[in-house]
Amino acid sequence: MAQTNAGVLRQQRLRLGMTLEDVVAKCAEEGVKVHNSQLSRIERGKAQPRPRLRAGLARVLGLDVLAFDTQESGGES
Repeated sequence: MAQTNAGVLRQQRLRLGMTLEDVVAKCAEEGVKVHNSQLSRIERGKAQPRPRLRAGLARVLGLDVLAFDTQESGGES
């Protein structure tokens, strides 16, 4: 199975030793609001982040924003 943006997010968050709450707090510092339940849904592939959140998550997690463009085809929005 291809690596999805959800998998990339979760793996990087865990690699950095961050909790969902840590990421939410860092996003808030970046001026991007996200709730931990929304972040969890994004990590599980149940939701897609909007462009501003996508950029904020990339900065917080040290990822290339293009990592979010690797999506499974046929997924529900």
